[in-house]
Amino acid sequence: MEDVLEPLGRFILRIIKWILVEFIVELVLKGIGHVVLKLLTFGKYPRAGKDEGNTFAVGFITVVAVFVGIVMIA
Repeated sequence: MEDVLEPLGRFILRIIKWILVEFIVELVLKGIGHVVLKLLTFGKYPRAGKDEGNTFAVGFITVVAVFVGIVMIA
């Protein structure tokens, strides 16, 4: 019975992991990057559909910078 349920459980955990990673990348990193780019460029960037890579990179850099800042304060 375990031989049947183990792959099913592994599959369900893999789906949950994929959903969480997509959530973190899409909502958190791209959302933060979008807001930061809008603030720094006074609303000119990011353009719809053209600056997705930049949005992700700026979001990642912002999260790292905030984390480093918090570590330096503590």
